[in-house]
Amino acid sequence: MKKYLLFLISFLIPGLSFAQQYNPLTLQEAEKRLLPQFRAMINAPIQDITLEEVKKERKTQAEMAWPELKNKDSVDVTQSKIPGLNAKDPEIPVTIYKPKNAKNLPLFLWFHGGAFVYGTPKWDHQRCADYALKGHAVVINIDYRFAPESPFPAALHDAYASLLWASKNAVRIGGNPKLIAVGGSSAGAGISGSLAQYTRDLKGPEISLQVLEIPPGDFGMDYPSVVEFKRIPGVKSDDFPVLKDFYIGKNGNSKEKYVLPGNIKDVSNLPPAVIFVAGADPLRDSGIAYAARLIKAGIFTELHVFAGYAHGMPLPGSMEITLRMMKQFLK
Repeated sequence: MKKYLLFLISFLIPGLSFAQQYNPLTLQEAEKRLLPQFRAMINAPIQDITLEEVKKERKTQAEMAWPELKNKDSVDVTQSKIPGLNAKDPEIPVTIYKPKNAKNLPLFLWFHGGAFVYGTPKWDHQRCADYALKGHAVVINIDYRFAPESPFPAALHDAYASLLWASKNAVRIGGNPKLIAVGGSSAGAGISGSLAQYTRDLKGPEISLQVLEIPPGDFGMDYPSVVEFKRIPGVKSDDFPVLKDFYIGKNGNSKEKYVLPGNIKDVSNLPPAVIFVAGADPLRDSGIAYAARLIKAGIFTELHVFAGYAHGMPLPGSMEITLRMMKQFLK
């Protein structure tokens, strides 16, 4: 009878005795998770993130030239600086893209990736121009502050300041203050998701759409993707504790609301969302978990999983999906 009861309990409580066990993947195992055309990347050197390496990477990015736009004759590009959120905050560099003779178009605020510690709007220069032209929108590419010199909530405050400025100055730059989307990639997606929550709670300008590409949902270390992609070339979960300390500061609380989108308890009344995750990415499962919470809360949410892609790889069709969502919700 005791054996029967134990069997019954294990059957009624899924995972009690047959839970899937996850372990760090070897490089050979990780290679098999990638599409064949990407498998050579597994031979790249594994580099650990340090502040010294971060500063070297920033210097390299600062010396990069802005790429020449393929559609430069069709889009007006303006670089400017806007006020920070608080009196002592520095000005925020922004690059504004708009179709020729833009008037009353939706606004799309974009935040680049870079683990909250580096990155450059130059990475997304062509993407933002394409969003402006193909999406018939005014796109604002925002150069927010970096940790650890400016830890949380500096980047979030820059994001909210940019949103307030865009809403206030929408007509002057050819935009419509009632049609606003926010989005970003990687760290920029984390900032965008938190911005949507922060704006809701402060009753700021209404956001009509959030575009979260390969977002960090939270700093949880027990997700299968975090466990498995512990030590691989490129983005790996071994770096998460270091990046967490950089972003929140040594005395920060990694579970504080707005640090990452998955931290907040109440996900009701948030904007419609499209979320993209890469299948061979340690951030995969926290992004999926956040999407699932939005769906369960009744938020219009599309989740797209790109199997065989690693973090930061261009995701095929993601622009077309985003453009469709823009057309649907920015009207």
